[in-house]
Amino acid sequence: MDAAPPSANPSPAEPSASPASGSASGGALTFSDRLFLLLLVLTLVGVGWVGRLSYLEGLKTETIKRHGEAWLSALQHVHEQRQTAQGEPAACRRPTNEGSPANTWQACHEALLQTELGSLRNPFRDEPLSFIDACQPGQAASAGSVVIKRVDPNPPGSASPVNIVGMSPDTARDQPRQMQVKVCDRGGYAISIGELTF
Repeated sequence: MDAAPPSANPSPAEPSASPASGSASGGALTFSDRLFLLLLVLTLVGVGWVGRLSYLEGLKTETIKRHGEAWLSALQHVHEQRQTAQGEPAACRRPTNEGSPANTWQACHEALLQTELGSLRNPFRDEPLSFIDACQPGQAASAGSVVIKRVDPNPPGSASPVNIVGMSPDTARDQPRQMQVKVCDRGGYAISIGELTF
């Protein structure tokens, strides 16, 4: 009896295992990748935070400059009015009669603080403005303060033509004087606002 002929359709071979099956975690982040991303996120957050702090500090500096400009403008306005007996505030007026006692800077300054100028606050410490003789670089206590000085002419032949000193409380307001207005920034450095005759 003849043997059966071989089948024309041999059974297909078993499929071979995929090479990727042995590396199931090939697409996952490694520890180094995760650490790099974490550092990247922290860096971006830090840059954003520093930028915000810089913006806020700049805003405070601009605020104290505006306060200094407000004082400069008010003093200029008072100077224009104090030439007459109707000038306000009365404590800043010039004597109307020869021999009359002159008003002092302290009285004039206190009267000005009773106006809207008295509501201005130190943006660095959120307290009323303080007035000091000079800004002190590196001293946080002077940050946000206002400096008002008088410019007195020196006698002819002096090494310096003028002498710049702080406004003492008893400085008489009997005649116009050159004055300077400055403010102190966060680091205690002076920012010049302007000069005026007062």
